[in-house]
Amino acid sequence: MSRTSARLRWVVVCLLLFVAPMLQAQNWQDRFELSVLAGGMITDDAVRLDGHAELISLARSFGPEHVVEFELGQDRLDFGVDYGLTHDFAAVNYLQVNREPLWDPYILIGAGISRFEAPAAIRSGEDPFLQVGLGGQWDLLESGKLKLRADLRFRYDFNDTGQPGQDGFGDAIFTVGLSLPFGSD
Repeated sequence: MSRTSARLRWVVVCLLLFVAPMLQAQNWQDRFELSVLAGGMITDDAVRLDGHAELISLARSFGPEHVVEFELGQDRLDFGVDYGLTHDFAAVNYLQVNREPLWDPYILIGAGISRFEAPAAIRSGEDPFLQVGLGGQWDLLESGKLKLRADLRFRYDFNDTGQPGQDGFGDAIFTVGLSLPFGSD
């Protein structure tokens, strides 16, 4: 078993233990959502756009307020000079949703594992990360079968290689994209 799969299993187990009491709701819905998001990143202590991120996720609703989401993503940090630092990551997120008539704001809490590839002396590695965020969804169709989704996350990785973007601070990630709900309501 590789270090990545062992860490990812540990992250999934911990998050499910945290979320399990909330999933005991009597009013479960068999509703899923597929989301595709893209956006920009501000890394560490720099206040400038340093790169971009793309995410794809599959989420399941457990009642109107509780959502568990599995996401895969990649980001590329170039710092304006084509530096070439990339992260491939997988995460499990819990979303606490406040259903409103015009939009659905949410709080996101998640954990995952990322693998980085860098052009500097430390070429690659794997690290766990935690993330928290705020976001919302808006219906684009009256039927609710297509939604606009946007969120702002803070991702803290446990990587401290001393390279740009790898010094143990966090990244701010803003994404926007589309969500396709399917299943019964």
